[in-house]
Amino acid sequence: MATGPIPEPDRRYRCSWRRFAGIVALFAGLGPLLGMVIAAPLAFGDVFELLRFGRADPLKGLIFVVFLGIVVGFAAGWIQGIVVGIVMALWYRHTGAIPLVLAALCGLAALAVPLGLGLPDFGGKEPMRVETPAQYTILVAAHIVAATACAALARRMLR
Repeated sequence: MATGPIPEPDRRYRCSWRRFAGIVALFAGLGPLLGMVIAAPLAFGDVFELLRFGRADPLKGLIFVVFLGIVVGFAAGWIQGIVVGIVMALWYRHTGAIPLVLAALCGLAALAVPLGLGLPDFGGKEPMRVETPAQYTILVAAHIVAATACAALARRMLR
């Protein structure tokens, strides 16, 4: 049995602040967009109402609703994305790995932000109504899937 010194693991990934900032930027930029795509069914009733707004062409109304959804997604989720990104980047600097389970748990913990503070209120009307267990399930899935997808993409990019 050969006994020699155990080689030290390569620690170059831990020293890079660019990777840290890249992970945070990935979660802050892509997380709210993915979450809004998944949570979009919660706002379908408002979509049809907005499409009938004025005498606008249905295609123009749909484009307006898509841009409005992107703006609402970032307005409601960028803080959550930054917080989850910071946690995942700190974990990466400490261990050198980005676990999907931790990302899912962080996404679930980030759900406490909008539920604790209340969903945004624009002009006296909530953009997303969350009243039934099915709607809460969609909101939970949006947070978990968005965080897990961002973590999988970060793992892929950092190989």
